[in-house]
This record gives sequence, C-alpha cells and structure tokens, in this order.
Amino acid sequence: MKKKLEGILKKTVESCFGEGKLKATPLPDYLIEVPESPNHGHFATNLPMIMASSQRQAPKEIAGIILENMKDPEGMIEKKEIAGPGFINFTIARQEWLKTLCSIVQLKGNYGRSHMGEGERILVEFVSANPTGPLHLGHGRGAALGDILCRILAFTGYEVVREFYINDAGQQVRLLGESIYSRWRQMSQAEYPFPENGYHGEYVLDLAREISREADLDSLHPEEAIIRCAELGKQKMQAEIKRDLADFLVNFDVWSSESDLYGSGMVERTLDQMRADGKIYEKDGAVWIRTSLYGDDKDRVVKKQDGQFTYFASDISYHLEKWKRGFSKAINIWGADHHGYVQRVKAALSANGLNEGWLTVLLLQLVKLWKGGQEIKMSKRAGQYVTLRELMDEVGVDAVRFVFLTKHHDSQLDFDIDLVKRHDTDNPVYYVQYAHARICSIFRKAAEEGLTLREKPLEVLDNLVLDEEMVLIRAMAQFPSLLEDMSRKYEPHRLTYYLTDLASLFHKYFNLGTKESEKRIVGADPSQSEARLFLAEAVRTVLHSGLNLLGISAPEKM
Repeated sequence: MKKKLEGILKKTVESCFGEGKLKATPLPDYLIEVPESPNHGHFATNLPMIMASSQRQAPKEIAGIILENMKDPEGMIEKKEIAGPGFINFTIARQEWLKTLCSIVQLKGNYGRSHMGEGERILVEFVSANPTGPLHLGHGRGAALGDILCRILAFTGYEVVREFYINDAGQQVRLLGESIYSRWRQMSQAEYPFPENGYHGEYVLDLAREISREADLDSLHPEEAIIRCAELGKQKMQAEIKRDLADFLVNFDVWSSESDLYGSGMVERTLDQMRADGKIYEKDGAVWIRTSLYGDDKDRVVKKQDGQFTYFASDISYHLEKWKRGFSKAINIWGADHHGYVQRVKAALSANGLNEGWLTVLLLQLVKLWKGGQEIKMSKRAGQYVTLRELMDEVGVDAVRFVFLTKHHDSQLDFDIDLVKRHDTDNPVYYVQYAHARICSIFRKAAEEGLTLREKPLEVLDNLVLDEEMVLIRAMAQFPSLLEDMSRKYEPHRLTYYLTDLASLFHKYFNLGTKESEKRIVGADPSQSEARLFLAEAVRTVLHSGLNLLGISAPEKM
C-alpha cells in the first residue's frame, strides 16, 4: 500500500513538473509514514515540506498544488487533506485494504518478497570467532544478527554471501597449543606450569586428552609437541564451532582463513602495492600506513620492527580481497570492543581507493544472562563465560534466536532464562508462536464444521466490519515496506517487534469472541465465518513468513 501511494505521489509531482505547476527539480528524499493518531488518516507525507526550499514556496501551497493534481485513477485514496505546517494526510479506501488482504493469501510465503536489491551483491562477514575456545553468547548474538540479516536481504532481492573469517594465525593459536600441552603434562606432572595468559576451562583439558590419544606427544620435542597441540586444537575447535553454528541454524558460504592470506603471499603483495603507491613508509625500523590522511587519528604500523606483520596488515589485505571479488557492499558484524578499529580500517580502504560507504560495520553490545534473578557469569565448560551451546541446550534454538533479536545490536541485551522457559504470554517467542498455533487450531475447528477458504473471497469480505479487523489488515500491509526498510538500515531486530505487535493484535481480536459469541471467528453465520477465516489465514501467512525469516519454527500445536 505504501508503495502504491509512493507511486501516485511520484506521478503527480512529475505531472506538475511537466505542466509547469511546480518547478522541475530532482525529487528529494521524503517520508511516507503511518501517523500515530488514527484521526490523521492511514498515511502521512512530509513531501511538501521537503520540496519547499527548491520550490521557494510555502509547504502548504505546494501541498495544495499536489492535492489539486493528484493522479489516482483507481480511486485508491478515499480522503486527503493538508495538516499542520504542510503535511498531507491520506485515508485509503476500504476496498484497497481488502485487495491487500486477498494478495497476502494469494502470494502466501512470497508476500513481502521484493526486487529492491536486484543486481547488488552483498558480502556479510559475521561471527569470525578465534578457533581457540567455544562460542560464547556474544558470538551467538552476532550469529543470529548476521543470519537473519542475510535472510531478509535475500528476501528483498539482494545476492548475499555469508562469510566466516578464521583468525587462525598469530599468538592466540600458539597460546592454545601451550595451554593444551601444559594440561597434558599436568596429567602426570601436577606442578608443570601453565602459561600466564593461557586458555582456561574444561575444554582445554578435553582437548589435551583427545590429542594425546591421537598424537604421541611423548616422542616429540616440547616445541614440536606445542605446535602439534596448536594445530590439532585449532582444527577441533573449528569443527566444534561449525557444529554449534549448524545446530543454531547458521551456515556459511565461505570460510576464509587468516593463515591462508599469509601462506598465499597476499599480505606481502598488498604492502608492496601500497608502497608503490606511496601509501606506506618506514620509520623507526617499522612499516607504517598513512591512514591519518584518510580520517584516522594517526598513522598505523603494518609491520613491526621484528619483521612480524600486525593484525591490521592482514585485515587490510583481507578487505581488499573481498572488494576484488566484486561485491557492491560489505558488512562486518563485530563486537563493541572493536569500536576504535572501525575508522582505521575504513581509512586504510580509502587509502587504497575504495569508497568509504562500501564497508558497513555493525557493532554488538554485550549479552547478560539471568536466571533466578541473578546474573550468570561463569561456565564450567568455558571457565570464563557461558557458551552458546549451553544456552541452546537450556532453552532451545527458537528462544535464543528470537531473544537475541529483541534489541538493536548497539544496545546491551538482558537474556532471562526463566522468562523464555515459561509457556505464557510473558515469554516473547512463545507469544508469537502461540498466535500461529492458535490460528492452526481455528482452522482445524473450521474443517470439522465444513468451512473452507473461498476462491473468490471478495464476495464475503464485506462481512469484516469490526475496527479490530481493519487494524489487523493495515498492520499486515506494512510488512513489505518494513522488510525493505530493514534491508536498507540493517535493522533485523525490528522484525521481532513487528511480529510481537501483530500477534498481540490477533490475540486481542480472538479474545473478542470469548466475551461476545457474535465476534467469534468461527461463529453462527457461515459467510461471516468465511470472511474471518480468510483474515486469520492472512495473519497466519505473515506470522509464518516472519518466523521463517527469523529462522524460528512456526508450530501448529502448542
């Protein structure tokens, strides 16, 4: 509906330009929104106010010209009026809403799908956990955000590639090897020292036991044994990460390796090219990149005095390699602790000729876990944090995915285990799933009474006379534009809000019939029951599609 109105406004303004009623200028960005008060119509636009400066006229005058020349041959708009300093409010004809209702049921799972992103390829890199320990809650939140964002982007027409960057080079993998080796030695020599910054947790001891069964560590020199422990430990942790993600319904198209970047010589070639372009220089025995010329607060080291590359060097090379693969946009999902790192990466890319807008970084805030009114801080398995696997086992995948998307990624998230294990309306995922299951139950009852959906529903839809019914239809009409807006702004969390609101509207509508029999969905009047069933089917369709985009089941019984 919003798109139709946008089309009418565009044709109207273009006609006014062509007839000289308005000065021909590029059409500015403007808003079409649902007013907070129903007294202000179904939609409102600020277009006249946005055009005021280029037209050099008062917004109300521009609004008047637009209304006088409105191109609405199908009579979609029932009422239109100027409001406030120059807004235009629109009331849409009832028949248009009923047509939207029909299209929802007709399109089924394709309702809301669009071609908005057609022709654009987006690379989304997320999770990218070090293969040195189990996935924690922050990784899980990033996995949910990235996966659901990819699902929505694909649904709105983008070609999406999901990528996991394996940080498997450098000191952290060496430290994993030292930790595993130390735990193995401690099995027979309790006083053997543990690395000062080593990895704690039961999983390191588990790795030590597994690796010692596969490799004859006794026969190796300690240095060789540490290297072997590091390599096998890395492989086993990466396999565990893949299993946990698969069970979390998150899969990747590409697994990129930091060690492969170094092994292929790509990092060195990147620096050679930047050196040839005058973008790097040597100082105090180190190699620096001139990021201060491109928005960073200072230049950065890419190769240290000892000849070792910095993480920044491999990150520059990795992002340039992404760009060379032909993606129109790249999205990274990082932890909030990377906040200061974003601008230096963008500066390095700008130094290499990339548009700053090519890369978008979404930063994730912390997840706090609560149970019994207390925050949970420790995990026996990980030693320092609760693992994603532990949370999935405790409350189920559906609950974890849903709750991780109940806040904007840049807001701290509190996860209440007790709440999401309850089977009542206070549990947000249960509340939405129950709305879907409730509709399925209604259709089972309707089938027992011989009621089915009509092929030509407009014959009975005039029986939808309750205000609550039209409110439901208008809410469902927002679904397509909401998905496109979420794709533009990278805000998939809004889908949980929307589904919760839609479920709430349906539950309230259903409950009308518990108090007044004539308002039951399946009631005494067959025609009215058929109309209300059609409405219920549309709600079920949208709920199912939304839950599917969240990667959450839509149960038929609860």
